[in-house]
Amino acid sequence: MIISVSGENGHGGDAVTPLEAAFEERACAQRAGTDVFIEGVNLALLGRVEQLRIRPTNASGTVDDDGPHEVRLEAADDGPRTGCTCPEGATGSFCRHAVAVALVATGSAGLAEDDEDDEDDDGDGDEENGGIIGESSLFTDDPVHAAMRVFLSRAPRAELVETLLDAADDSEAVADALWEATVAWHGRQHGTAPSP
Repeated sequence: MIISVSGENGHGGDAVTPLEAAFEERACAQRAGTDVFIEGVNLALLGRVEQLRIRPTNASGTVDDDGPHEVRLEAADDGPRTGCTCPEGATGSFCRHAVAVALVATGSAGLAEDDEDDEDDDGDGDEENGGIIGESSLFTDDPVHAAMRVFLSRAPRAELVETLLDAADDSEAVADALWEATVAWHGRQHGTAPSP
């Protein structure tokens, strides 16, 4: 990854730049939507952001995602602006490439150290707030879980089934959890549960 930082407090310290304020992770998640945000996090965690240039009010970079995509972010007076060469970004949408550049440029979403113990009430890390990841923290699970979540949401169904069955063969806990989910599903579908 190539990073060039210009201007005072370009990335770090206690001062918050206009870029950091405009592209704060919760605002990015709300603007992009949960699925696009998680895909952007995955790209950032996989190190796909290159040639990153950060200034106090703007940033630009290239995201390698089935080809290079040029991204530009700007903290304008009338709000954050983004541009990307991908089809979604070209229509003005806050695409996964813009999310990835924003997160790397601001050091957000699991890319900075997380020393707070923020968990939702049930501890699963995905408390919802109007369809957006919960208020306690956008990523209470670690970056590995974020990357796995993207894989699981995009994997072909047959591949996902085989992956789960292989995991059940290797782990009694996974097998038990999968069996409980199977029993519950059959109960909902047919009003009865299969016998073990």
